[in-house]
Amino acid sequence: MSVLLKNLRNGALTLTLNRPDVRNACSAEMAFDLLDSLNQAAADPEVRAVVITGAGGSFCAGGDLRALGSADPRDPVAARLDSDPIMAQLEQRVHRIVTSGQITTLLHTMGKPTIAVVRGAAAGMGVALAAACDFRIVSDTAFFKTAFATIGVSGDLGCSYYLHRLIGPARAREIMMFSDRIQADAALQMGLVTKVVEDAQLDAESTAFIDRLAQGPTVAYRYIKKNLIAADAANLQAYLELEARNTYRCFETQDAKEAVQAFLDKRTPQFVGR
Repeated sequence: MSVLLKNLRNGALTLTLNRPDVRNACSAEMAFDLLDSLNQAAADPEVRAVVITGAGGSFCAGGDLRALGSADPRDPVAARLDSDPIMAQLEQRVHRIVTSGQITTLLHTMGKPTIAVVRGAAAGMGVALAAACDFRIVSDTAFFKTAFATIGVSGDLGCSYYLHRLIGPARAREIMMFSDRIQADAALQMGLVTKVVEDAQLDAESTAFIDRLAQGPTVAYRYIKKNLIAADAANLQAYLELEARNTYRCFETQDAKEAVQAFLDKRTPQFVGR
Protein backbone atom coordinates (compact mmCIF):
# COMPACT_ATOMS: atom_id res chain seq x y z
CA MET A 1 0.00 0.00 0.00
CA SER A 2 1.37 3.39 -0.97
CA VAL A 3 1.93 5.76 1.95
CA LEU A 4 1.23 8.73 -0.33
CA LEU A 5 -1.69 8.88 -2.75
CA LYS A 6 -1.64 11.25 -5.73
CA ASN A 7 -4.54 12.57 -7.77
CA LEU A 8 -4.41 15.29 -10.43
CA ARG A 9 -7.83 16.77 -11.24
CA ASN A 10 -8.51 19.97 -13.17
CA GLY A 11 -4.98 21.21 -12.56
CA ALA A 12 -5.02 20.55 -8.81
CA LEU A 13 -2.68 17.85 -7.49
CA THR A 14 -3.90 16.28 -4.25
CA LEU A 15 -1.29 14.48 -2.14
CA THR A 16 -2.94 12.32 0.52
CA LEU A 17 -0.91 11.11 3.47
CA ASN A 18 -1.98 7.48 3.65
CA ARG A 19 -1.16 5.84 6.97
CA PRO A 20 -4.58 6.14 8.62
CA ASP A 21 -3.87 3.37 11.14
CA VAL A 22 -1.33 5.71 12.83
CA ARG A 23 -3.23 8.94 12.05
CA ASN A 24 -0.88 9.55 9.11
CA ALA A 25 2.23 9.88 11.25
CA CYS A 26 5.09 10.57 8.87
CA SER A 27 7.61 7.79 8.27
CA ALA A 28 10.88 8.13 6.36
CA GLU A 29 9.21 6.58 3.31
CA MET A 30 6.38 9.09 3.41
CA ALA A 31 8.78 12.02 3.85
CA PHE A 32 10.87 11.04 0.83
CA ASP A 33 7.77 10.34 -1.30
CA LEU A 34 6.27 13.69 -0.34
CA LEU A 35 9.47 15.57 -1.11
CA ASP A 36 9.79 13.87 -4.51
CA SER A 37 6.16 14.58 -5.36
CA LEU A 38 6.41 18.25 -4.39
CA ASN A 39 9.56 18.73 -6.44
CA GLN A 40 7.83 17.18 -9.45
CA ALA A 41 4.71 19.27 -8.89
CA ALA A 42 6.71 22.48 -8.69
CA ALA A 43 8.20 21.78 -12.13
CA ASP A 44 5.08 20.38 -13.83
CA PRO A 45 3.13 22.97 -15.87
CA GLU A 46 0.03 20.75 -15.69
CA VAL A 47 -0.07 21.26 -11.90
CA ARG A 48 -1.64 24.62 -11.09
CA ALA A 49 -2.28 24.08 -7.37
CA VAL A 50 -1.12 21.57 -4.75
CA VAL A 51 -3.26 20.13 -1.96
CA ILE A 52 -2.06 18.26 1.14
CA THR A 53 -4.56 16.19 3.08
CA GLY A 54 -4.76 13.01 5.15
CA ALA A 55 -6.57 9.70 4.74
CA GLY A 56 -9.16 8.65 7.28
CA GLY A 57 -10.11 10.97 10.12
CA SER A 58 -6.78 12.72 10.68
CA PHE A 59 -4.47 15.08 8.82
CA CYS A 60 -1.05 14.18 10.28
CA ALA A 61 -0.15 13.23 13.84
CA GLY A 62 3.48 14.31 13.37
CA GLY A 63 6.59 12.28 12.79
CA ASP A 64 6.37 8.57 13.52
CA LEU A 65 8.48 8.28 16.66
CA ARG A 66 8.36 4.49 16.45
CA ALA A 67 10.17 4.61 13.11
CA LEU A 68 13.00 6.95 14.12
CA GLY A 69 15.59 4.21 14.14
CA SER A 70 14.48 2.36 11.04
CA ALA A 71 16.34 2.64 7.76
CA ASP A 72 14.95 3.73 4.42
CA PRO A 73 16.78 2.48 1.29
CA ARG A 74 16.66 5.94 -0.27
CA ASP A 75 18.29 7.59 2.75
CA PRO A 76 22.01 8.16 1.95
CA VAL A 77 22.83 7.82 5.63
CA ALA A 78 21.16 4.42 5.97
CA ALA A 79 24.11 2.62 4.37
CA ARG A 80 26.27 3.57 7.34
CA LEU A 81 24.09 1.78 9.88
CA ASP A 82 26.22 -1.36 9.74
CA SER A 83 29.57 0.36 10.36
CA ASP A 84 28.61 2.82 13.10
CA PRO A 85 25.03 2.23 14.30
CA ILE A 86 24.89 4.96 16.98
CA MET A 87 26.27 7.80 14.86
CA ALA A 88 24.44 6.61 11.78
CA GLN A 89 21.09 6.63 13.58
CA LEU A 90 21.77 10.16 14.84
CA GLU A 91 22.78 11.39 11.40
CA GLN A 92 19.80 9.67 9.84
CA ARG A 93 17.45 11.47 12.20
CA VAL A 94 19.07 14.80 11.38
CA HIS A 95 18.84 14.01 7.66
CA ARG A 96 15.13 13.25 7.99
CA ILE A 97 14.57 16.56 9.75
CA VAL A 98 16.40 18.37 6.96
CA THR A 99 14.38 16.45 4.36
CA SER A 100 11.13 17.40 6.09
CA GLY A 101 12.29 21.01 6.26
CA GLN A 102 12.67 20.91 2.49
CA ILE A 103 9.07 19.72 2.26
CA THR A 104 7.69 22.69 4.18
CA THR A 105 10.00 25.08 2.31
CA LEU A 106 8.60 23.82 -1.00
CA LEU A 107 5.02 24.24 0.20
CA HIS A 108 5.83 27.81 1.25
CA THR A 109 7.90 28.93 -1.74
CA MET A 110 6.78 26.98 -4.82
CA GLY A 111 5.23 29.26 -7.42
CA LYS A 112 1.80 27.66 -7.13
CA PRO A 113 -0.97 27.95 -4.52
CA THR A 114 -0.70 25.31 -1.81
CA ILE A 115 -3.67 24.29 0.31
CA ALA A 116 -3.92 22.10 3.40
CA VAL A 117 -7.28 20.36 3.84
CA VAL A 118 -7.43 19.29 7.47
CA ARG A 119 -9.76 17.11 9.46
CA GLY A 120 -8.93 15.63 12.83
CA ALA A 121 -5.44 15.79 14.27
CA ALA A 122 -2.69 18.06 12.99
CA ALA A 123 0.17 17.65 15.44
CA GLY A 124 3.90 18.33 15.31
CA MET A 125 4.89 17.93 11.67
CA GLY A 126 1.18 18.16 10.80
CA VAL A 127 1.08 21.72 12.15
CA ALA A 128 4.22 22.61 10.18
CA LEU A 129 2.82 21.15 6.94
CA ALA A 130 -0.44 23.05 7.31
CA ALA A 131 1.20 26.31 8.40
CA ALA A 132 3.63 26.24 5.46
CA CYS A 133 0.76 26.18 2.96
CA ASP A 134 -0.84 29.31 1.55
CA PHE A 135 -4.30 28.30 2.77
CA ARG A 136 -5.79 25.98 5.38
CA ILE A 137 -9.38 24.74 4.92
CA VAL A 138 -10.36 22.73 7.97
CA SER A 139 -13.21 20.62 9.31
CA ASP A 140 -14.87 21.54 12.57
CA THR A 141 -13.35 18.28 13.86
CA ALA A 142 -9.82 19.58 13.28
CA PHE A 143 -7.42 20.47 16.06
CA PHE A 144 -3.81 21.62 16.16
CA LYS A 145 -1.14 20.72 18.69
CA THR A 146 2.51 21.61 18.20
CA ALA A 147 3.53 18.68 20.45
CA PHE A 148 7.29 19.37 20.24
CA ALA A 149 7.62 20.59 23.84
CA THR A 150 5.70 17.55 25.11
CA ILE A 151 8.55 15.32 23.92
CA GLY A 152 11.22 17.74 25.13
CA VAL A 153 12.32 19.26 21.83
CA SER A 154 12.20 22.80 20.48
CA GLY A 155 10.51 22.10 17.14
CA ASP A 156 11.68 21.85 13.56
CA LEU A 157 10.45 21.87 9.94
CA GLY A 158 10.11 25.66 10.10
CA CYS A 159 7.12 25.36 12.43
CA SER A 160 8.14 28.32 14.62
CA TYR A 161 8.83 30.45 11.55
CA TYR A 162 5.46 29.78 9.91
CA LEU A 163 3.50 30.19 13.15
CA HIS A 164 5.31 33.46 13.87
CA ARG A 165 4.23 34.76 10.46
CA LEU A 166 0.63 33.55 10.74
CA ILE A 167 -0.33 34.36 14.32
CA GLY A 168 2.41 36.64 15.65
CA PRO A 169 5.23 36.11 18.15
CA ALA A 170 3.16 36.10 21.36
CA ARG A 171 0.69 33.47 20.18
CA ALA A 172 3.46 31.42 18.57
CA ARG A 173 5.36 31.33 21.87
CA GLU A 174 2.21 30.27 23.70
CA ILE A 175 1.29 27.35 21.49
CA MET A 176 4.88 26.20 20.99
CA MET A 177 5.73 26.21 24.71
CA PHE A 178 2.46 25.01 26.23
CA SER A 179 1.51 22.78 23.30
CA ASP A 180 -2.18 22.97 24.20
CA ARG A 181 -4.75 21.58 21.80
CA ILE A 182 -6.17 24.33 19.57
CA GLN A 183 -9.66 23.53 18.30
CA ALA A 184 -10.77 24.63 14.84
CA ASP A 185 -12.80 27.67 15.91
CA ALA A 186 -9.99 28.98 18.12
CA ALA A 187 -7.53 28.41 15.28
CA LEU A 188 -9.74 30.53 13.01
CA GLN A 189 -9.96 33.33 15.54
CA MET A 190 -6.18 33.54 15.94
CA GLY A 191 -5.58 33.48 12.18
CA LEU A 192 -4.06 30.02 12.01
CA VAL A 193 -6.62 28.72 9.50
CA THR A 194 -8.36 30.23 6.48
CA LYS A 195 -11.81 28.69 6.83
CA VAL A 196 -13.70 26.25 9.08
CA VAL A 197 -16.57 24.19 7.66
CA GLU A 198 -18.79 21.38 8.92
CA ASP A 199 -17.06 18.04 8.54
CA ALA A 200 -19.71 16.70 6.17
CA GLN A 201 -19.11 19.70 3.87
CA LEU A 202 -15.30 19.67 3.96
CA ASP A 203 -14.80 17.84 0.67
CA ALA A 204 -17.28 19.97 -1.27
CA GLU A 205 -16.16 23.27 0.25
CA SER A 206 -12.45 22.57 -0.20
CA THR A 207 -12.96 21.36 -3.79
CA ALA A 208 -14.72 24.62 -4.72
CA PHE A 209 -11.95 26.64 -3.06
CA ILE A 210 -9.19 24.64 -4.78
CA ASP A 211 -10.88 24.76 -8.20
CA ARG A 212 -11.10 28.54 -7.96
CA LEU A 213 -7.34 28.75 -7.38
CA ALA A 214 -6.48 26.15 -10.03
CA GLN A 215 -8.50 28.07 -12.63
CA GLY A 216 -6.92 31.40 -11.74
CA PRO A 217 -3.99 33.37 -13.23
CA THR A 218 -1.18 31.10 -12.14
CA VAL A 219 1.65 33.34 -13.36
CA ALA A 220 0.28 36.19 -11.28
CA TYR A 221 -0.08 33.83 -8.31
CA ARG A 222 3.58 32.89 -8.63
CA TYR A 223 4.66 36.51 -8.43
CA ILE A 224 2.20 37.30 -5.65
CA LYS A 225 3.91 34.58 -3.59
CA LYS A 226 7.35 35.97 -4.46
CA ASN A 227 6.24 39.44 -3.37
CA LEU A 228 4.81 38.23 -0.08
CA ILE A 229 7.88 36.15 0.75
CA ALA A 230 10.19 39.04 -0.13
CA ALA A 231 8.15 41.35 2.10
CA ASP A 232 9.35 39.38 5.13
CA ALA A 233 12.97 40.29 4.56
CA ALA A 234 13.40 43.16 2.10
CA ASN A 235 13.67 46.83 2.95
CA LEU A 236 10.82 48.90 1.56
CA GLN A 237 12.64 50.35 -1.44
CA ALA A 238 14.02 46.97 -2.55
CA TYR A 239 10.59 45.45 -2.06
CA LEU A 240 8.84 48.13 -4.15
CA GLU A 241 11.34 47.56 -6.97
CA LEU A 242 10.78 43.81 -6.86
CA GLU A 243 7.02 44.29 -6.78
CA ALA A 244 7.18 46.60 -9.81
CA ARG A 245 9.32 44.14 -11.80
CA ASN A 246 6.96 41.29 -11.01
CA THR A 247 3.93 43.35 -11.99
CA TYR A 248 5.57 44.18 -15.33
CA ARG A 249 6.25 40.47 -15.92
CA CYS A 250 2.61 39.69 -15.23
CA PHE A 251 1.38 42.35 -17.65
CA GLU A 252 3.38 40.62 -20.38
CA THR A 253 1.53 37.32 -19.91
CA GLN A 254 -1.30 35.97 -22.01
CA ASP A 255 -3.43 35.70 -18.86
CA ALA A 256 -3.14 39.42 -18.08
CA LYS A 257 -4.03 40.39 -21.64
CA GLU A 258 -6.98 37.99 -21.56
CA ALA A 259 -8.16 39.46 -18.24
CA VAL A 260 -8.11 43.01 -19.63
CA GLN A 261 -9.99 41.93 -22.77
CA ALA A 262 -12.51 39.98 -20.71
CA PHE A 263 -13.14 43.07 -18.59
CA LEU A 264 -13.77 45.12 -21.73
CA ASP A 265 -16.01 42.36 -23.11
CA LYS A 266 -17.85 42.01 -19.78
CA ARG A 267 -17.18 38.26 -19.57
CA THR A 268 -15.30 35.85 -17.30
CA PRO A 269 -11.61 35.50 -18.23
CA GLN A 270 -10.22 32.12 -19.21
CA PHE A 271 -6.78 31.71 -17.67
CA VAL A 272 -4.30 29.29 -19.21
CA GLY A 273 -1.22 29.81 -17.04
CA ARG A 274 0.91 31.63 -19.63
